[in-house]
Amino acid sequence: MEGNKRRLVEELMKKSHYFYRQRNYQKTKETLETVLEMKTEDLGEDDLEVAETLYQLGGVLRTEGNFSEALEKLKRALAIRVAKLGENHADIADTYRAIGSILYEEQENYEEAEKMYRKVLDIKLKILPNDHFDVTDLYMHLGYLLTKQGKFSEATKIQKLQLATLLEKHGEDYPNVVLVYDGIAELLILQNRLDDALQMLERGIEICNRLQPLGDHNMDILARTLLEKANILDKQGNFEAAAETFNKVVRIQVETVGEMHPEIAGTYEALARAYIQQDMPESAIEPYMKAFRIHRKELGNDHAHTKELAVCLEVLEHQKNAIALNEQGLSMKAEGDLERAMKLFEEALDMHKEVSIVSFTIVSVYENIAAVKVDQGLLEDAIAASAEALKIRRRKHGDDHADTKRRMEAHRSLLRRLLETRS
Repeated sequence: MEGNKRRLVEELMKKSHYFYRQRNYQKTKETLETVLEMKTEDLGEDDLEVAETLYQLGGVLRTEGNFSEALEKLKRALAIRVAKLGENHADIADTYRAIGSILYEEQENYEEAEKMYRKVLDIKLKILPNDHFDVTDLYMHLGYLLTKQGKFSEATKIQKLQLATLLEKHGEDYPNVVLVYDGIAELLILQNRLDDALQMLERGIEICNRLQPLGDHNMDILARTLLEKANILDKQGNFEAAAETFNKVVRIQVETVGEMHPEIAGTYEALARAYIQQDMPESAIEPYMKAFRIHRKELGNDHAHTKELAVCLEVLEHQKNAIALNEQGLSMKAEGDLERAMKLFEEALDMHKEVSIVSFTIVSVYENIAAVKVDQGLLEDAIAASAEALKIRRRKHGDDHADTKRRMEAHRSLLRRLLETRS
């Protein structure tokens, strides 16, 4: 390729990188297609530079969601690279992996994806030590693919083989051992063995805590392990522990990538949801607001998720105000001003209904209304409010929960009192 044309290609590549950073994937694709045409014309269809541009185009097409065309470009790049470099080259492994990633992450073609990942692993084991991060990561993905196909014993065997290799060479206090424990935990999660998965993650966390001081790489591993633990706790309904663990992840991510990084937005949202499950809207507002600011910066105000977060924040503000009204109502009741207390409780109830909130705050409001109605001698109204509170508790917790049982007994007591007044 002549000097002027080479400089033009280099200039176009810089533009493609700029467009990609700006998330302008259409312009990125068009620029790379121009580069591909120029390289093919000057260097021929089977040149390694042509393969590199095909590989980059495949990545952009995947980002756009055009998976079939992405695979076609990647397979053309693979054919050129295999012909020029042979099978055992890092670029070949990268291309196999890119193909495999689309097959399993985007198309859920786990059987074909497994074949690609096995090829990648074969190459990596020939060019890297078997305790290298890339090898550990491949074992983890292979385990995942096997598990998705129901091959649980084979998946576990692969992970344990890698674990034994690492333990023999490095002992337990080694970062990649944590990754293997994480991988085993992921397999257990897919089998719904959440308690066993937590045990694996706890081992990894203990190792990270012993690896002091932690560098950025180990901090990332710890954050990932804690995040998986928090997600399990959330699934198990242990929202207080989940929130505590999500907070630990946030602190690490803020330190390593900064509080406005897109990576941290999902953690903020998970933390906020854990607070909401505990009926703590005041605590949920701050992480939701931080997630909203990140998405607004990255995606703009008109993006669906940005709008969704804006709605969540509005609902939480309503709930926060409803809680304040409920607390004011309790103060009025304690002072004996039942009429003012009732008005405040009804305002809190209307605020909940306005945004269709179903939470334990509304349960508290209904129960407080029932108590005021009892003090006013309006037993039928008290029973109606008590019934609404009981209905929500049964739906949220079930009949066997201690709080449901207490509410049920209180409701029966009201019914008995009503019968006594009528007899």
